[in-house]
Amino acid sequence: MNEQASNAERMRFFVEQVQEKGRLELIDELVRSDFRNHTVEPGQRADREGVRETVAAMHEAFSELRVEVLHCVGDGDLVATHKVFRGRHTGAWFGVPPSGNPVEFRVMDMVGYRNGQLAEHWAVADALSLLRQTGALT
Repeated sequence: MNEQASNAERMRFFVEQVQEKGRLELIDELVRSDFRNHTVEPGQRADREGVRETVAAMHEAFSELRVEVLHCVGDGDLVATHKVFRGRHTGAWFGVPPSGNPVEFRVMDMVGYRNGQLAEHWAVADALSLLRQTGALT
C-alpha cells in the first residue's frame, strides 16, 4: 500500500483485498501488532490474529463472498464504512450449519489508523437479518 494513500483509501484496499478476496497474507502489513477490536463476539479474539481468524471463517462459511462499500468516509485517523456483504451460506458460521441460502447483510464500522495501519475497530452488524437468512431464526 502506498504511503501517500489516505486512510479511507487504505480501508477500501483492506475491504477489497482482505475481506472480499481473503488475502490473509496482507494482514500483518495492514493491521498493527497491537490492534484492538472493541466489538468482538464471545469467543473471538480482539487482536490481529482475531482479524485473520474472522476473515478465514467468513470465507469458509460464505462462498462467492462479495463486499460492496456503500460509503467510506475518513476524518483524520478515523474511517467509517457502510458495507454490504453478499454470499452463499455453504459452511458453518458461529455454530449455524450451512443452509445453502444466499445471504446479504450490512455492516457499519469505524476503524482507527495509526502510522498507516489499522489500530482499532468498532462495528455494528445486522446479525438478526443474517441469522434469519441462514435459517437459524424463523
